[in-house]
Amino acid sequence: MGPSILFDKSAIQSLGQAAVHEVSRYFYTVVPPVLLMETLADLSLKPDDLKAAKRKVAGIADKLFPIDSIANAHYQTMCIHNLLGDSVPMARKPAVCGARPVTAKDGSKGVFIPIQPENEAVLRWRSGQFNEEDLKFAVQWREAAHGSKLEEMKQALPQQPIKIQSAEQMGDVVDLMLAQPEFQKPLLLWFLALLRCDSETRERVAARWKWTVERSLVSFAPYAHHCLRVNLLYYMGMMQGVFGTRSSNVVDLEYLCYTPFAFVFCSGDKLHRQLAPFILQDDQSFVGQQNLQKALNEMAMARKDAPDAEPGEDSLIRKLWLKHWKKPPPKAMRGTTTEEENKRIMESIQPIMDALEEQERPPGPRFPV
Repeated sequence: MGPSILFDKSAIQSLGQAAVHEVSRYFYTVVPPVLLMETLADLSLKPDDLKAAKRKVAGIADKLFPIDSIANAHYQTMCIHNLLGDSVPMARKPAVCGARPVTAKDGSKGVFIPIQPENEAVLRWRSGQFNEEDLKFAVQWREAAHGSKLEEMKQALPQQPIKIQSAEQMGDVVDLMLAQPEFQKPLLLWFLALLRCDSETRERVAARWKWTVERSLVSFAPYAHHCLRVNLLYYMGMMQGVFGTRSSNVVDLEYLCYTPFAFVFCSGDKLHRQLAPFILQDDQSFVGQQNLQKALNEMAMARKDAPDAEPGEDSLIRKLWLKHWKKPPPKAMRGTTTEEENKRIMESIQPIMDALEEQERPPGPRFPV
């Protein structure tokens, strides 16, 4: 386990199996729902050749969950909970649904995360098993995701009084807007509409906003503020011609809503490269798809000749570890453990396993819902 990393679809799709194995060795992968949905939606790319589409999805699914990985909760759900007053930690760790603390009789503590429905779905896809629900979801999601007519929206709006020439200027303007007291409530209402909240949720959020002491969105709901800022940067920049109007940009935006849960964001997408400098914090890194792919492939090749090979001084992997983990990557471990070591490991986790047996385990929802 190493620094947490977030991949977009283009980045994870570009990796071979050997490189994916190296990802598991050096990073902890945060899997956002949009990556799973975008992958499954590929079923609808070739309606006349469903077998080929299934093979493609199965191939991508085989890379989706490296050994050290977990599915993150959906950003819309987290935004709504945050707006209603629940905390959403943004500590470069994945936010997981269903996780619960467990305390054993001996006082040892742990966190139990049940088998995620996302994992179960991906296991089916890997083996080429797709049902009617998957196919229906793929068609509906792709139609919704790529149905945005951004160019028409841009042309229909009146000419902007202020002309912005660059992404840097756009970032300054958006941050200025988000800091103005008179813009707080209008932006909150706009974001609630963007989240497609029902009337009851809007009323509850409005009531909480009414009684809040500090009328600042960043303190009212920090995570929702992050997602609002992501959308505001893009849509205002799109209207000014700073960013493009591809319908798929709406999907690409979602990945940026999950950046608070990872140290590293890896993508080969143009919009991500443009927006990342204004979204990521100083303790985070944006890594181009080709750069990380090269570093992972180099390690995979080196390990063929020397199983205990380590990243060199100039390796991107080593640099990311030093920046985010404050230490170099660990040396390669032996492939097997002794019987005595296995015994000690089992003894250490047995109390937690016993405590879990005494708790009820409600089943989780199927994915996709």
